[in-house]
Amino acid sequence: MRIENLPDELFLYIFSFIEPKDLLKGWYNLNYHINMILRSVDIRINIKNNDDFNNSLPYFKHFCSQITHLKDERFFPNTQIDLRSLIKIRFLYLTHCSKEQYQHINPNNQPYLTHFFFSSLPWSFYERILFEQARFPYLISIGCPRGTSIYLLSVTNPINRTIRHLHLHSASNEIIYKFIQYLPSIISLTIDYLYTNSSSSPLLFTDSRVRRLNIVNSLSSQFHLEQLLLSVGFSDLTDLCITFDTCDFHQLAYTLTRFSCLKHFNLRVNTYHSGLNLIATRLMSPWFLSLNYEHIINRYSQKQAILINNIRK
Repeated sequence: MRIENLPDELFLYIFSFIEPKDLLKGWYNLNYHINMILRSVDIRINIKNNDDFNNSLPYFKHFCSQITHLKDERFFPNTQIDLRSLIKIRFLYLTHCSKEQYQHINPNNQPYLTHFFFSSLPWSFYERILFEQARFPYLISIGCPRGTSIYLLSVTNPINRTIRHLHLHSASNEIIYKFIQYLPSIISLTIDYLYTNSSSSPLLFTDSRVRRLNIVNSLSSQFHLEQLLLSVGFSDLTDLCITFDTCDFHQLAYTLTRFSCLKHFNLRVNTYHSGLNLIATRLMSPWFLSLNYEHIINRYSQKQAILINNIRK
């Protein structure tokens, strides 16, 4: 039996685990049959810096019409990617997006787009994508950069019921509350930086369908985060991942009793008092049973943090 006799479906499965450069160098032009299969492979490309882009340019050009996943993390790209060539793109993440690039982002050029995050687009772009008639028909996940979402507080927009996942770079409770009002079908919410608005007013109670909530860095106090959790009413919440600088474990234990559907809880506390009794704290809540220290090492310092990663059986 020769390798060419394997089913095409098996080839597609195998090729999905192989880097594009290895597909081009190791498999392309072996024979006509393999070339035909390669034309149907979904291509995923991750670019971290300009050297990555230069190295990936040959297979980027060759597979451009097959790229379904592109993550470009360059803050200062030497060469911009022509987004018009990405006709099958589904996942698109650009740390830097030029004016020319975002002018080419529309349903005609990227008709299959389902997920995208850009960190340098004007708020008018998001308004067009989220609230105007000409939308991406399959778009379910969107990421908004810092600063732009503040404009949502002072405008009135129609309801968008197609977005399922929202990723905010930075937001206050008020901004999150507004987004949930305008995007009521969100089931997954990620916030890189949660901050407190000094002029904030009390939040009115609303309900949400959010099941997964991830607060990567909390710049607000524990009180403001718990105020968000209780006022928004995450009655369907199953996964909660949060970070605190300091933590009142008694108050947090009480807050967690309000979420009867919770199945996975992850907590990281960066600083804590020296007399913290781990055993006594673990007894405060079933969710604290895995409470322990974690060593965090970076190039600046070596420190300990408290970590909880608990899954309800």
